[in-house]
Amino acid sequence: MYTLYWAPNSAALAAQICLEETGAAYETRSVPINEVPQKDPGYLRLNPAGKVPTLAIDGGQAIYECAAICLLLDARHRAAKLMPEAGDPALGPALQWLIFQTNTLQPAILRFYYPDRHTTDAKNIQPLVASAEAEIADHWKRIDGHLAANGPYLAGQRFSAADAFAFMLSNWESCCPGIRERFPSVRRLSDMVRARPSVQRILKQNELAA
Repeated sequence: MYTLYWAPNSAALAAQICLEETGAAYETRSVPINEVPQKDPGYLRLNPAGKVPTLAIDGGQAIYECAAICLLLDARHRAAKLMPEAGDPALGPALQWLIFQTNTLQPAILRFYYPDRHTTDAKNIQPLVASAEAEIADHWKRIDGHLAANGPYLAGQRFSAADAFAFMLSNWESCCPGIRERFPSVRRLSDMVRARPSVQRILKQNELAA
């Protein structure tokens, strides 16, 4: 039995999509973002960073970092095909783009939303936001080009955890205005992921469904 510590419309979305894709039994526990309960000592014992998501396994071991949770779920539920098999040429791109998003794109997005975490000088806030927005657009342009040439999914013809991650990040539109119009291959990917039954179930919980 899994327990996913999450918050609606947060960086827990990709992990929850992957959980839903496995068909495994799980429960969710809400952790209010940027509020006192998130700094609760009990939660910090599970995730010292005090962020979401965190995945507890059978009430014991706790794993955090969204991409790590997605990969762990793939390893534990191979039948769900969250990642291509070892030896499959599609595995390289799936891993590459999953890590690119968590290591390169998401930090730029977080810099846009939380510039105060990166400077103590208020005069630096707007330049930080502007540079982050430009960087985010450049990263989406790279992803869009890959999808146009090699898609429709990041690993080619099949859905993977990397696509769940892209769907999650593409929903944060204020950091990249007009993302759906500017990057049509990203829009196509987002629409394909959104249409999956597992994702529709998750979106109802996240209040993102149209």
